[in-house]
Amino acid sequence: MADEKDSLGSSGVFKAIVASARKFKRAVTGADEELSPVANEVASMVARAFVAGKFEDVHALGTHGFKQRTDRARFVTTWSDAARARGPFTSFEIASVGSIDLGFIPGLEDVPQSQFQAFIEIRFSTPQVSSEEDKAFAVAVVLLDEDGETRIGALHAR
Repeated sequence: MADEKDSLGSSGVFKAIVASARKFKRAVTGADEELSPVANEVASMVARAFVAGKFEDVHALGTHGFKQRTDRARFVTTWSDAARARGPFTSFEIASVGSIDLGFIPGLEDVPQSQFQAFIEIRFSTPQVSSEEDKAFAVAVVLLDEDGETRIGALHAR
């Protein structure tokens, strides 16, 4: 099981992938990618749960592997603390970051690439910080198909 620090995306590889994908989005994907309605709805559920501080709802959206790697109580405590330190969140923006090779995502190295659904960045606004600012709190979410349902495979803070 990853330690608490890893669960918030301390992986330098993951941060570099997110930063590079955002910076070079057109080069990576060829064009802006639209999210499927289902991926957009799951991302919206994650974002609304963050705004409301309902992190148990976020954990419940995880794949079986995500839930096995991430203890629910620790997940809720860790993300609550992170959100409290950066919030309160007032709104959010959701964007597709494009495709990503699952082999580079900690915890997803053995997940078949065919299960990949979307790689999403959710940026949060606070009363002091706009979601468009570099210092805005952001999470990267990897969505996977698990038994016909779109679920969270990985979640990391930027």
